[in-house]
Amino acid sequence: MKFYIVIIFLSFVILKSSNRHEVVFRGGKAIGGYVSEMTHDSLKLIPEVGIPTSLDLDSILYVHDSSGKLFYLSSDIRQFFNRAKGRGGVITTIYGEDIYYNSLDRELFMFQPKVVYNHKGSQDRIELQLVEIHKVRLNHTVSEYAVKKGVIAGASLTAILFFAKFKAIKEFLNFSKLFKTGNKAYKTATTIIPISSIGWVVFDFFKGERELILNPLKDK
Repeated sequence: MKFYIVIIFLSFVILKSSNRHEVVFRGGKAIGGYVSEMTHDSLKLIPEVGIPTSLDLDSILYVHDSSGKLFYLSSDIRQFFNRAKGRGGVITTIYGEDIYYNSLDRELFMFQPKVVYNHKGSQDRIELQLVEIHKVRLNHTVSEYAVKKGVIAGASLTAILFFAKFKAIKEFLNFSKLFKTGNKAYKTATTIIPISSIGWVVFDFFKGERELILNPLKDK
């Protein structure tokens, strides 16, 4: 019992003397406290209420403190905004306001990370802090990435089928076989690549990650 009293007392002292951290989980839920330690796969948090707890980094989207400094950023955020760069979509603020944008970029620096967007027909760049965003949803212009994935997958499969026809390196010197196999591979590619591309687009349409929740909604 005394141990828990000491822990709670120390937690109170640390929280009062340090910047408050906010841990944002995947899905947008958040918890406040003080980050006392972070390893390659976990994070130790002294919450505002309760005893210290260990959190799995894989469950965390990002961590920031009360001064606006970024403490930890998941690679998922960078990957999402890399796909979103130059694309259109909708930003929903933490107060539930929708902002329709035509182009998006990100400046995920350590201090006050933000996104930069502009509206259709306007060159004005508008900044919005990451902590002010509830979620970002991309429109279907991002399907271009799905087409690229489909082309790469189809071409890779064609190449594998082509090389599988040769059992030894010396067979590549048989130009007659090389030409015939290459001709068949070309015909195969003209079928596989379009099908693969369409398949990736359909998959991206129904299952692709077009939305990222960054913070919980708040009342004005």
